[in-house]
Amino acid sequence: MRPVLDSDLLRTFVAVAETGNFTRAAEKAGRTQSAVSMQMKKLEDMVGDNLFERGSRGVA
Repeated sequence: MRPVLDSDLLRTFVAVAETGNFTRAAEKAGRTQSAVSMQMKKLEDMVGDNLFERGSRGVA
């Protein structure tokens, strides 16, 4: 059985995509950076691939 995709995960994904940075996405979403990282890890595990290229200047 496939896990249910939580709309909260998608909102966090959009915040990361818009800001290019987990910390700024966390501020925008009212979460901690750690919570955003965990949510993106969960979403990546669900889709079975990396969603972002991570670098020292943020994500792309």
